[in-house]
Amino acid sequence: MTDHVLAIGYGDTGRCAVNRVLAAQPDARLTVLDTVFHSVVEATANGATAVQGDGRDRCALDEAASDAADRVVITVPDDLDAFLIARAVRATNPDAVIVAVIREAENYTLFLSSDATAVHIRQSD
Repeated sequence: MTDHVLAIGYGDTGRCAVNRVLAAQPDARLTVLDTVFHSVVEATANGATAVQGDGRDRCALDEAASDAADRVVITVPDDLDAFLIARAVRATNPDAVIVAVIREAENYTLFLSSDATAVHIRQSD
């Protein structure tokens, strides 16, 4: 196990998830993939390898080394995008643990039958 964690989405929920992973495993190799330039800059400043791109895009996933990730945490704002990202990641890495954080509780069952290993419902602020 290489302890490579790929976080797709680096908003409030993504930062929280990354901080929890790093608190539990400070030597983990962390890569962040986000569409927003500011989030990529922030992730880099926080010590992560960061890639600007869309998690649904195979080229962006390749650049973020999704095929080598042990764990992938998906924390994007749209559940449909999260579903599509989980499918795209699973195609590049059949052995990764994929954790999806979703917003709508009614999508929980759908995600459990998808490519995600674990699903969490985001708590309202």
